[in-house]
Amino acid sequence: MTSRPPLAVSQRQPQRTISGSGLSQSPTHQRTLSQQYLPQSPVRKPDALTEQSPDLGDVAQGRYNILPRRGGSRLKLELANDGIEHPGFSESPQNLDALSASKAFTPSRVMSMNDTSDAGDMTPHTSRCHTTDDDSAPLPMPPRRARFVVPAKRPEPSSSTTTPQKKDTRPRPFVLETPSISPRYPSMGKAEPIGTAKNKDTSPRARADVGPGFADFYPWNGGHAEDQFSDSIIKHGHFDKAPAQSTQESSSAKGSLYPCVKHKNGLHTLSSIFTSIMNTRRHGGQITSASTFKPPPRVTLTDTKREIWLKDLANPAISLRRLSRTIPHGIRGKILLDQCLNKNVPTDRAVWLAKCVGANEIRAFKRKGVNGTFVMGGEAKWVRDWTVFVEQFVETVVNAFSEHDWKSKVTYAIRLATHLYAEHLLDRDHYMEWLVSGLESSNQAKLPMWLLIVQIYWTDLLKLRKHGRRLINAVLSHHSSIYFHPDRDILLPLFTRLQSLVESLLLTSPGNFINPGTWFKFRDSLVVDPASPNSESRLKLLKSIDLRNDYLANSNAKSQPALRRIIVQLLDSIHQTPLDDTIPKKLWKTSENKFSIVRTTLEWCTSLYRPGIAKVYVAATILRSPEAAGIDPTRAVLDFLDADALQENARKQLVYHLVAELSRSGHFSIPQYMQWLIARGGIFDPTETNPDGPCVTRLLVEIPVHMLDDSMKNLRETLLRRANYSTDYESTDIAMAISHIKKTLSIPLDPANPLVHKKAMSLKKISKLIRLSSRSLKTTISAWLSEGFIGGYAQNLQSGKGGVELPKATFEAIRTILETTEEYAMLESVLKSMVSSSDPELLASCVDTANLHLPIFAATGAVKSLFQVFYERLKIIMEEQGLGARPLLASLADLARRLSGSEDIAAQLQIDLIRIDRSSAADASSPLSDNMATQLQDAETELSEQIEKLASYTSADRPTMERLFHAIIKKLQNYWGKADERQRLCYILLTRLRVFDIQHFGTLMRGWVQHIRKLKNRPPIQQLLPPLISSGCLSLSMLFATAPRSQGQAAQPQSSAVGSASIYMQEILQMLMMPFSPSPAMASEDCYRFTIIQDHARREHAKEIMPLIRGALAEYSASCNQQVPIQQPLDDEETKTQLLELLRGLVLVDPNAASQTLSLKSPDPKLATLIEAWTTKLLVPDDGGGQKSFEQVLELANEFTLPFCQVKLSLNLATDETSGPEESERLQSQFEMLSKAIDNAIDANNIMWTGMLPSLSSDITQHMRNRAESRFLDLIPSLKNPPEDAVLEKDIHMAENLLTVIDSIFRGSGSKVSPLSGALVEKLADLWDIIASKSSEYAPLKMAVLSHWLPLIFSYLTLYTSPSTGAIDVSKLAGGGEVRARVLVILAGLVQELDNYPSPDLGQKAFDIALALVDGLPDEARLQCVRAVRDATTDPRVRYLFSYAPNPADVFMLSHRDKPPTGLHERRALALGLFTIPEKLTPFAFRRWEILNEPTPNVGENDTSLSLTLFDARKMK
Repeated sequence: MTSRPPLAVSQRQPQRTISGSGLSQSPTHQRTLSQQYLPQSPVRKPDALTEQSPDLGDVAQGRYNILPRRGGSRLKLELANDGIEHPGFSESPQNLDALSASKAFTPSRVMSMNDTSDAGDMTPHTSRCHTTDDDSAPLPMPPRRARFVVPAKRPEPSSSTTTPQKKDTRPRPFVLETPSISPRYPSMGKAEPIGTAKNKDTSPRARADVGPGFADFYPWNGGHAEDQFSDSIIKHGHFDKAPAQSTQESSSAKGSLYPCVKHKNGLHTLSSIFTSIMNTRRHGGQITSASTFKPPPRVTLTDTKREIWLKDLANPAISLRRLSRTIPHGIRGKILLDQCLNKNVPTDRAVWLAKCVGANEIRAFKRKGVNGTFVMGGEAKWVRDWTVFVEQFVETVVNAFSEHDWKSKVTYAIRLATHLYAEHLLDRDHYMEWLVSGLESSNQAKLPMWLLIVQIYWTDLLKLRKHGRRLINAVLSHHSSIYFHPDRDILLPLFTRLQSLVESLLLTSPGNFINPGTWFKFRDSLVVDPASPNSESRLKLLKSIDLRNDYLANSNAKSQPALRRIIVQLLDSIHQTPLDDTIPKKLWKTSENKFSIVRTTLEWCTSLYRPGIAKVYVAATILRSPEAAGIDPTRAVLDFLDADALQENARKQLVYHLVAELSRSGHFSIPQYMQWLIARGGIFDPTETNPDGPCVTRLLVEIPVHMLDDSMKNLRETLLRRANYSTDYESTDIAMAISHIKKTLSIPLDPANPLVHKKAMSLKKISKLIRLSSRSLKTTISAWLSEGFIGGYAQNLQSGKGGVELPKATFEAIRTILETTEEYAMLESVLKSMVSSSDPELLASCVDTANLHLPIFAATGAVKSLFQVFYERLKIIMEEQGLGARPLLASLADLARRLSGSEDIAAQLQIDLIRIDRSSAADASSPLSDNMATQLQDAETELSEQIEKLASYTSADRPTMERLFHAIIKKLQNYWGKADERQRLCYILLTRLRVFDIQHFGTLMRGWVQHIRKLKNRPPIQQLLPPLISSGCLSLSMLFATAPRSQGQAAQPQSSAVGSASIYMQEILQMLMMPFSPSPAMASEDCYRFTIIQDHARREHAKEIMPLIRGALAEYSASCNQQVPIQQPLDDEETKTQLLELLRGLVLVDPNAASQTLSLKSPDPKLATLIEAWTTKLLVPDDGGGQKSFEQVLELANEFTLPFCQVKLSLNLATDETSGPEESERLQSQFEMLSKAIDNAIDANNIMWTGMLPSLSSDITQHMRNRAESRFLDLIPSLKNPPEDAVLEKDIHMAENLLTVIDSIFRGSGSKVSPLSGALVEKLADLWDIIASKSSEYAPLKMAVLSHWLPLIFSYLTLYTSPSTGAIDVSKLAGGGEVRARVLVILAGLVQELDNYPSPDLGQKAFDIALALVDGLPDEARLQCVRAVRDATTDPRVRYLFSYAPNPADVFMLSHRDKPPTGLHERRALALGLFTIPEKLTPFAFRRWEILNEPTPNVGENDTSLSLTLFDARKMK
């Protein structure tokens, strides 16, 4: 019988149609497909058969290339078809296949839109008879023969439609034509003979002869074999080719089938029969042959032929199957890419060529006959090299922006690389690495292009932690560089683009921002404009990311001691650098518990272990900061006073001072304090208002009275009267103090004042009385001086009334009084009032005042504003007075170098100062005036004249300088020990001489100081050197160079030194500590300037002063061995007090340097005892000194004594310079004692001392850390040994203490970085087992793990995630990568397991810790993790963590099934699904390089790259 056409061939039409006749007839059922599978034609319109579609037209008219006619042919058609129409006839549908639009567009299957149809007139006609049911229509009858049988050739249609031809009016015979829409036999890969379409013979026989033929279409002419009825045809049907005898049916099957069908199981039997028929049909045509696929071969061609082939490749009209025959050699790598670019080869054809070349290259490795490992390595290497070629190709094209067609080439290159990437023809990891590296190293000119390229692969990059983190880092780096760029407005378009990218990344991929090192570096540039849309959500997102990074970077041992220690460390930073705006912000971010921060700040402010008054202003600034919103300072101070009964008078004075400062700004409410005091019962006992009374009640006496209104003053008076405290006496005392100050300042008094006729009190005595007075009196006096007295002067000067300027001596007296009262806010107001003065020396004194009290004014935030106003005033004074402005210029230059951010101004001021000094040496030496010069004797006048002569030269020769220097020094030595003002004149001459050659002058001065050091008989150093230091002739670095600089030299005083030479270091130390008063050699401004230098020495030369102190103590201890005793400076009690304060300040500035200097063992036991006593006084001021054991030191440790305990502990662990068996035994004994003391302190819940552990030696801290870690991990529970409830609570508390110890050691500088331990992995696994346990028996243990143990172990892991440890290469640590990989695998499991519990915070923390740990993981260890969690890679978080992007082809598996059963029952059970055939899965190697759409020129049965047997494909017959 007629076979069914292939699926790719159009189906046969359901009727035969004679063009133009309107006749249609249904063919026999043996040769047609059922029409029920054909879709309803979309063109058919049964309801409006008379309406014609404009697209259908008269096709026959178009065939002869004539213009269409609107009528005239309908009558002819009706006459020709008269009497032939029948109600059963139906028209042929226009579209027989709904899927025809989606079939392949090949020349053999697609008809051009411009070609004429061979189907004739297919326009539907109106039928004269209609039926409602196709089944009731009468059987069709053969149509009559054609009326015209004389064949005639029709003219060939013209290919041109532009010029209409003349109408042929000759009669034409009727000729049957085969419609073009009739199904045709497939060509089987053979092209139609050339000229087939142009053959003038259009008869069916001719068409069948020259073409492939039409499926089962023969025009009826009565002579076809099918039209000849016979008994065989009637019984068996018509066959084009008779079947074999074996397949012929001998008889009808009705007899055997009908009884079965009638049976009750007939339907099942019939189904089985048809199922077996279909299975037989399927197995009969199934493809079983092996795949014969081979990649297209490459041949050697000449250059000309290769160019022709490449041009053909660029031509889409030439099929790839044709080109696959001759792929030329030599086109590979970058040449292939360049040729595709130059020839503009379509992207899909370029990818096809790359696949062909790659498949041949890869198969070349397999043909070498080597093992599989080499083949895989060679293939990976080839793909890596190919990826490098693609990267170089893209980069070369992008950089060639000078070419005229650069845009089109860049577009092509990026598109081609993207297609290769999308089809997995590149090494993706290497390609992503190149993308990220290019973005990181790109400059601003190329940045837009790199952003464009990277955004194509944006999604894939962000899915992998390895590349996503670096991508975010690069984007933030470029964003930050432009944000802080001075030409930001020029780069605004690029910045806007980066800003939008950052915002989108924050929303889509916040996990990539979890990188503490990057985040804290660039987060300041991620500001959010409050006016921008969605600003609240962005701020919330930024805060969330900031908290997550902060958790990984900062200490998470948030026990109260650890938190308090962090706060104290931030506050202590003011001893090293002045307070800036960042410290309060950092302070308030340490904890969410603001009340704890306030309490610790108040304790630090009132601690006796912190010297100076600047801490009061620091505490006031912190309490006033905007971050303290929600905190009531009044309530906080009162709660602090209620909880801590201050006993020391010094601490009480600090509280009174702080309350006065807060009251001045309105942050402390005095009415609220009185109300609180009344609620407590008021004051009745007179002792409660005494100076040594309780601080909480004495505060009522100390509050600033001048700020109270009358009602508050009356209430205060009432409360104090009950305690027998007279406010009238207080008012009289204040009035008397102001009167004495007026008398001292020469201010006219009221004639009725009793002090009018009395002698004025000295300023020194007034200062002493004020120092002993109450804070109320101090604040009142300060307010009167600032607002009443100085305010009047300033108002007169600013108003232009011509008032007298304030004398410099009066200003110095006012400054002294205000410094005595310690009211520096009032002193600040006085300094600002003096800006309008025109006296340079007065202005210089104001600047020196700000310089001396720099920490205080920095805490109040006034130092920069003060510097700015005086700097602006300097410009005016320079224009008005010229060289006379030198004092102000020198003071500003000294202040500017201490201010952060003013380095450029300081350098410029220093240059200006040197320029003025060198411009005129005679005039520049401002201390030397004309009247002073007249006082010089003949010798001094001669020296002055010689110096005047040197002023005309730019520099002086060294012999002349040496002669003059030694002459001046000789004169100076003659005045030693005499109260002669001529000493100061010698200092002035040295100052003038120094200008000519500063370097050589310094050498001469250093040599002279070394000389006077060795003198046995000389005046005290504090009489000789301070004038030189104050005038700038002797710097501090020169001074310290004359003292022993190393620790060994400081420990060994010179035994041969006698007399004054034996106390040189003591004198130097005394000079740097003690205050100075004006003398003939030093004026008041010189003394004040020297005080500034003393303060500089404490803060900037701490490392030089510590050896000096040790050397001074060594001199003092050796004084008893001298035969002729000499008075020691350290015997003075005032000097001892100052030395103790100096030591305390130096320890706070640099505790490590102090520990190293003082802990050096000395062979002199007296020196060791002396150092032991002084360090004990630092720790216990009231103790007489002596040795303190380790346990005693640990007990004394708290947040404020920690630096001093550190020095004491280092001293106890000090080693001798000589090493021997006895020394090692002593060290081991000390070490064991320290370990025991630490264990006892931990057991006693004392962990205050942990902050000093990092300062110890690395061996000690490492041992302590290992011991604490071992104890910490041993406490973690497990399912093997579950602890009891009581023991569990105790273990949790102990673990918190141990974690604090580990955190203190780990974050310090003394502990070496070590990898994670294997015991940690086991404990993490135990906690995972507990969480995953479903047993109710372990429910309490599971809750304890979730609430305590997991947060503790996570806090322990954050020690390895801080930026300092994150920068360490883990691969260089022994076993670091393997253990870290195991930890990461367990953390990945915990992340998934914690999803089952309602606490999302723990899962988030585990994931963030894993992100920080995986960043430093080597690639080998990361691949091990991927293999370990391969079954869990469906979780995108795990894939992202380990940067695992599986190749889609890697998941393909090949199923191997056993043969199906042969038995009937087994097959029926299999069909019913009662059992399945077992199958075996094996990995399937998917070769992407061999997936070619046109593989070879020869067509085979199974020639595809993927074998058709994998799909159970079958041949179509």
